[in-house]
Amino acid sequence: MRVQWRSMNRGCLRILALSVVVAGCGRSEPPADSSKATQSAQPASNPLMAPVDYLGATAAGKKAAERTANLAPVLGALLQFHAAEDRYPAQLQELVQAGFLARVPEAPAGQALSYNPADGSVRWVSVAPR
Repeated sequence: MRVQWRSMNRGCLRILALSVVVAGCGRSEPPADSSKATQSAQPASNPLMAPVDYLGATAAGKKAAERTANLAPVLGALLQFHAAEDRYPAQLQELVQAGFLARVPEAPAGQALSYNPADGSVRWVSVAPR
């Protein structure tokens, strides 16, 4: 009886494996309308270009991290100024004059520092080259 149980288990496993293979080999076509949108939304991926894509993404990430790191002292000074004066400065230079910031950071190439005195938000914005 034990031999029959093993052969029955093997038979069931074979049928299960065969059904998975047959189900996986079924033909599925995307709808005609969405295929064009999918092709234009996703860039073609080329395995040979993966290192170049990786290096480009790494460089972009480094630039973003540097921009954020350059804003950290300004944001800290804005918070300290707001806590002391209960208002945000009219200009970032006021942080330097009050002694909360050593100097306003220089903008990277193609960027400018945008400050909103109403809510104290500061960010880098892209500017057109002159």
